[in-house]
Amino acid sequence: MITRAQVLAYRAAVSGLSGPGAVLLTGVQDHPAGMTARLAVALRGGGDGDDDGVLVHSMRAAMHLHRSSDLGLLAAALRVDDGAELAKPSIGPFGTEIGAGFGAGIDQVAAVMRDVMADGMARTKGELSGAVSPRIDRWLAPWCEGCGVHHVQDALFRFATLQARLVIDVESPSVFRFRTASLDGGPAAGAAGEAAEARVSAARAELVRRFVHAAGPARPAHLAAWLSLSPAAAKRWWSLAEADLTDVEVDGRRGSILAADAPLFEAVPEPGELRVLGPYDPLTELADREFLVPDAAARRQVWAAAANPGIVLRDGEIAGTWRRRTDRRRLTLTATAFGALPPGWTDHESVRADADVIGRFVDAKEVRIETAG
Repeated sequence: MITRAQVLAYRAAVSGLSGPGAVLLTGVQDHPAGMTARLAVALRGGGDGDDDGVLVHSMRAAMHLHRSSDLGLLAAALRVDDGAELAKPSIGPFGTEIGAGFGAGIDQVAAVMRDVMADGMARTKGELSGAVSPRIDRWLAPWCEGCGVHHVQDALFRFATLQARLVIDVESPSVFRFRTASLDGGPAAGAAGEAAEARVSAARAELVRRFVHAAGPARPAHLAAWLSLSPAAAKRWWSLAEADLTDVEVDGRRGSILAADAPLFEAVPEPGELRVLGPYDPLTELADREFLVPDAAARRQVWAAAANPGIVLRDGEIAGTWRRRTDRRRLTLTATAFGALPPGWTDHESVRADADVIGRFVDAKEVRIETAG
């Protein structure tokens, strides 16, 4: 049996907070563009070896920072043939409507994207969509009431950018541009045959192993949430790596970890006493939420209806959230604690170090931390 405290310490370690973890192994969500992924890396001491990472649309077609060497693997794993395999929150009714034509749709959109981008120019999403939409089949570019035009369905567009070998450069939270990059490895768009299927299966098995390594103990439902897959599709992906997993029990709840990781739970380093982490940190975005934050009211604060806050970590537990405000390059982090935090916690060495990293990230001259109420 593994205890909850061991799980929290293990996850902190493998994410790079208290051990030599590799946070880019599963990618880091970036939302808004340029505001969270590189901050998460900076709060863990810097880059992942010599690879600073690149931004692409990957899991759930959301923007994530990944090692550039992993882009081929991602392109192979995340090309879905049937839109019905995607959960409705990520694709809406379009997934059911397009059904088994989803993979062919991705291939067509990606092919046009590559042709458009062959001139070497970087383009905003609007510029790229405007150039691509008139050149694809109309059923892939439904009428958008909000924009008043026909354009590539949004999720299809984002999934296709990865297959088109496009990475993202951020100019501001509201302005980013796509440019062409090399994606070594993985089958080309539309590749078929047993060899291509084997590469896809191998890539998906590796993605499952990485997820379980980072978020274990886990179950197929947690994988489904991370990738926004249907339950049936998540179980099929899970089965590809099942031989490498072993079942464990944590406080009466069963889940799977990598068999190779079992010894790590017995010798995991203690998490730092206090940390201040940014919004959409991997500790929360890869999490089984009820396990990580048992209190329902606290969960609603950590995973907000709109933009998520940052978190205060105490001994591996999420002990509160924080929001920021800036006035003339003076940054204030206002924390809302779920319980009592230690007296003088805002002056704790690790808290001040994290606050300084956050301040430099947003180009603040001065940073202060306060507790709400």
